[in-house]
Amino acid sequence: MKYIATLSLPLLFISCKSTSVVNIGIIGFIAIFGTMFLLFALMFFLIAKRKKQGEKSLVKFNNDIYFALNRLDTPQGKANMLSTLIGRINNDEKYKKDTEWRDKVLLKAYTHLATVYYHMGDEMQTLNACSEIIKLDSKDGMAYYNRGSIYSNMGLYEKALQDLNKTIELMPGYAGAYNNRGLVRKKTEHYGEALDDFSKAVELEGSPIAYYNRGNTYYELKEYDKALDDYNHIIRNMENYQPDFKKEVEQSIRIVEDRKSNLK
Repeated sequence: MKYIATLSLPLLFISCKSTSVVNIGIIGFIAIFGTMFLLFALMFFLIAKRKKQGEKSLVKFNNDIYFALNRLDTPQGKANMLSTLIGRINNDEKYKKDTEWRDKVLLKAYTHLATVYYHMGDEMQTLNACSEIIKLDSKDGMAYYNRGSIYSNMGLYEKALQDLNKTIELMPGYAGAYNNRGLVRKKTEHYGEALDDFSKAVELEGSPIAYYNRGNTYYELKEYDKALDDYNHIIRNMENYQPDFKKEVEQSIRIVEDRKSNLK
């Protein structure tokens, strides 16, 4: 019995010691976990606060640009002011230390610059500004749309198609992108795909321009009845459109009707 009791003591001691270690470990783990949770919560709070402050700063920056542009009389003066601002942002050491913030600020400036050049009728500079926007934000669907539309005007249809495809990927509900892609496909004589795009634009928005472009495509395919349906739809539903556009539609109707009569 003595030996059994003696031998049992170390076992009881070890058992008690192990339980103490486990208990301390659990308590310590809970304390560490609680501390980490608080630190993460604080970190996320500070990030959210900084982001909110950053968004307010961006709004103020954007408004400041808007008011500064309104004080300038000429479009070229506005373009020069924005170009100077962009140069200063790129060369400022503070912005170089925070490139993420710099890019957000540059994005606002280039968006204004693209708008100014567009109103000036300078397609090449507008295109360049849109390209800079895309470099800064690859998910800006409108920048792809504007650049793609300019490529189309320049006859660079492959590039136009790539940009308009990207616009539709990013903005699948934007009717204008389908309409402009339809124009590219019509110009490259992909009439079936052009009809699909114009029909999608009609479905999304019902714009007279989309109806007119689809009617013109039907005319190219010699589907004169369908062309007339689209043209007449425009005349019946046209409101607040320029008289020149109405005259153009009416002329298209006469051309199609003459073509149909000659086939009889």
